[in-house]
Amino acid sequence: MKALLGLTVFAGLTFGQGWPTYNGDYSGRRYSSLAKINASNIDSLSLAWIYRANPGSGPTGGGGNGAPVIKGTPLEIDGVIYTTAPDHVWAVDARTGRELWHYAWKSKGGWHIGNRGAGVSGAYLYFETPDCNLVSLNIKDGKERWHKEICDLDQFYYGSVAPVIVKNHVIVGVSGDDLDIPGYLEAHDPETGNSRPANSEPVRQTG
Repeated sequence: MKALLGLTVFAGLTFGQGWPTYNGDYSGRRYSSLAKINASNIDSLSLAWIYRANPGSGPTGGGGNGAPVIKGTPLEIDGVIYTTAPDHVWAVDARTGRELWHYAWKSKGGWHIGNRGAGVSGAYLYFETPDCNLVSLNIKDGKERWHKEICDLDQFYYGSVAPVIVKNHVIVGVSGDDLDIPGYLEAHDPETGNSRPANSEPVRQTG
């Protein structure tokens, strides 16, 4: 089964102002200041293209959805859309719907219930995998730079959240719902992937 990414584009829309992080910006409002589409021309919207994201064979183990489903927030940077599903990242031309590249992680398991998106810093993209890895890719061609373990799969942790870039930190979080163990946040070096202590300890949930 193929994941489906569809985009409706208004004729003449430009992509100079994108959506470079999970919430659009650091305010968390999920608000775009673009004003070219408004109440007076909303009826002029029409379907520009539909892209069917083919994940291939899908996850090799774990629970959740048998086939990847897009549940995250796509990023749009310089006319390219970056979207994710568990174990997968796609780059798509925002004007034409043409696939630019597709990265597939070889999963060792974990819960494939969804992936909330990617984070981008400069020429690099970051995303989490269900089997507890943070993966960094070159944004231009989707080639892997490195991956780092961020949680313990044997304790039923899994990764699904969208990393957020704050200055020179990649902020990631993991979940551990099955055993009622607390999820937690960590900061990682964007160049090496190594964990960076925040006041010597990761920020951990207590509730």
